[in-house]
Amino acid sequence: AVNLACMLAANPANSVVLVDLDLALGDADVFLDAIPDYTILDVATSISRLDLAMLRKSLTKHELGTYLLPRPYNIEDVSQISTEDFRKVMNLLKASFTHLVLDLSKFFSSMDMVAMQMSDHILLLTQLDLPCLRNVVRILSSLERQDGLIEKIRVVVNRVGIEKNQISFSSAEETINREIFWKVPNNYSVVAESRNNGVPLIKHAPKAAVTTSLSEMAAKLESPMTEQEEVVDDKKEKKGWLKFLSK
Repeated sequence: AVNLACMLAANPANSVVLVDLDLALGDADVFLDAIPDYTILDVATSISRLDLAMLRKSLTKHELGTYLLPRPYNIEDVSQISTEDFRKVMNLLKASFTHLVLDLSKFFSSMDMVAMQMSDHILLLTQLDLPCLRNVVRILSSLERQDGLIEKIRVVVNRVGIEKNQISFSSAEETINREIFWKVPNNYSVVAESRNNGVPLIKHAPKAAVTTSLSEMAAKLESPMTEQEEVVDDKKEKKGWLKFLSK
């Protein structure tokens, strides 16, 4: 999410804000080496008094152009943010920025659901192993029961090439019953250095394969989807979890 936001902000025509919705354990500020003055708690609890100018002053601007709205400082403060106030924050951010990048939690909280409902795209990250793909199927099944979400989902495979015996893309697509939208190559040492130094990939390693891939994905997300890309193939035969392992 941090790197995608910075890729989008590299386009001078864009104004981008990154919202850290992992309210308990989010670390977007660490990835950007930022010490914010305000958090999403401050903005949400003051939303009735904020205008667009005050909102921008409440955000932390990174040197690469990305604005950050981080998670609360204290874990115990998470419960003070109401879903309704968060929705108002989202509407105000939408009126002020061209792009919102939301880093969700793993809990499918009420705010996570609001974020997905108000988003244009939902990136579902996975790796080419059985537990990850099983969870993709579970998540897709759950979100399919929510109005208007399933068609927004783009499955992104991360750390491609980490192991020689990774499950194949064709088997993965057969298992999750949907096409893979993007493939991000494994470049762990570069990503780890970038993260530990608090420097986004676009600045830390602009020519690395992982940086190029994420930059191209950002451009792809900004371009209109074709009808073929938006169609989910529901006619594929359902496969057992272990079927593809024998191939």
